[in-house]
Amino acid sequence: MLYCPKCRAEYSDEVAVCSDCDVDLISEVPPEITEEYDDAEWVELFTFTGTLYAQMAVEMLSREDIPAYSKSLFGGAGLGVLGGADYVGASAVVYVLEPDLERAEAVIETMTNENPDLLNDEDDE
Repeated sequence: MLYCPKCRAEYSDEVAVCSDCDVDLISEVPPEITEEYDDAEWVELFTFTGTLYAQMAVEMLSREDIPAYSKSLFGGAGLGVLGGADYVGASAVVYVLEPDLERAEAVIETMTNENPDLLNDEDDE
């Protein structure tokens, strides 16, 4: 199953974009958010070189009560490959709600500063 990160609607694997929100679907149920975030937009925090690193960042953010999710940029969904493992050339983006962006950057700053190889090369430019 795939899910909309905005409205949390559930879709079959054949659908790629939420018909209501017009956003790309993700393979994991997005975190629940409180009413204070009703109008907040999901924004990109970082693009990591591997899905495992993105999942680690999401876990760190969750421990600080910052809603977050990751989306693999590996184009294997059509091949039945959804999340989980790292593949050669795979990367993943971590998203947070816009009001939490600064706080989220501070939470994962240590992780990204100590290990610059975690970030996708495009972020270094």
